[in-house]
Amino acid sequence: MATIAGRPGTRRGWLRTAVAVCAVALGTLGTQANAATGTATGAATGAASASGTASGTASATGTSAGTASGPAVRADTPWKLRTPLSETVGQEFWAVAATGARDAWTVGRTSDGTAGSTPLIKHWNGTGWTDVPAASTGGRAARLDAVAAAAPDDAWAAGALDDGTSLVLQHWDGKKWRGVGHAAAPQGSLSFVGDIAAFGKSAWLTGFDWNPDSGAEVSYLERWTGSRWQRVSLPTAPGGGRVRPSDITGTGPDDVWVSADALTGEVAAPLLYHWDGGGWTVREVPTPGAHPTGWTAGHAVATGRGSVYWIGKTNDAGVPQATMAAHWDGSRWRSLPALPVDEANAAGADGAGRLWVSGWAPGDRHSVSARWTGTTWVTETLPADVTEHSEMSTVLDIAGVPGTKGVFAAGMAGCASDPVQCGLLVSRGLG
Repeated sequence: MATIAGRPGTRRGWLRTAVAVCAVALGTLGTQANAATGTATGAATGAASASGTASGTASATGTSAGTASGPAVRADTPWKLRTPLSETVGQEFWAVAATGARDAWTVGRTSDGTAGSTPLIKHWNGTGWTDVPAASTGGRAARLDAVAAAAPDDAWAAGALDDGTSLVLQHWDGKKWRGVGHAAAPQGSLSFVGDIAAFGKSAWLTGFDWNPDSGAEVSYLERWTGSRWQRVSLPTAPGGGRVRPSDITGTGPDDVWVSADALTGEVAAPLLYHWDGGGWTVREVPTPGAHPTGWTAGHAVATGRGSVYWIGKTNDAGVPQATMAAHWDGSRWRSLPALPVDEANAAGADGAGRLWVSGWAPGDRHSVSARWTGTTWVTETLPADVTEHSEMSTVLDIAGVPGTKGVFAAGMAGCASDPVQCGLLVSRGLG
């Protein structure tokens, strides 16, 4: 199995890059990026969108790629570590979601060497995080890569079996997590989750099946009907090409956004789809300038009805730092200045509706978070009990806490007892 040098990337973007540059050995499925050494050691990790980095500029006229106009403002960190960095067992938190100050979820996996992955779920009750049993996977090694919560009695978790033959979908009904069936991957293919989102009783899922022998890939969007997951056809891309959906965001069942790209050969064109409860509209996302392989979707973050940020990068594994970000305000696109990080692994909005991204600043082995004020980026570091007690850290998801101005961030840290990964859960603005 070939490895990919460098730091572990975004949960959704890392896999597609890995697939593009190395062959996947079935015996290593589910192995995650090694944050302590900075080496990715398994290409099939449950990442599932074309990108997850963000920076640069985007405008309706397609101006050239922007650079930061000056150093970003750095504030004293108000982030607080919420769980100790335990080195007794390898843990990774890949996603986080919240419905309020006393109800949040994080999911990931516990790893035990050759035994493979065990789904990991923790719940926040307002004062602390506690383990909650996941639904049974029939004794098969599996992980959870994404989580969404619509209410205290309505949450979804999604992942895949370590062998890649099927997705793993679970639903929380207020009492326990229950397994929900999903079609297996086609013969010879491996299944991966892109994203999952829940709005009221409505839930949406992106994913893709990839055949390691032929390289063929089938991406899809699905919607929960109340009894099963059903494929959804998106409108044809304005410029043609095969549509590949990735991130899902929104404010309700009639305000759902899906980031996507249209592939024509190896060239990608970025798109943003909107569901209004009755039908779809599609908008082409302006890019900073021409690129031989185009630009591909990463994160979509809704900060209010009619307000969504689109974050992406070049469709070029050799230029991961060539990134872009744009804001749709309901009537037009607006460009954002370059991010103060060279790779954004996560994006989300806090409880006050402010955009956040997390990634690495040049030369830094620990994630920093950057908040968009509307005019500039303000960066903040992780707390010292993370940076001083681990060799490296990665934030992989950000979720606001409704009813507060707060935000959770989830990820992993490379602890001293390598290869143990320490699960990372931090918060801001929650006391």
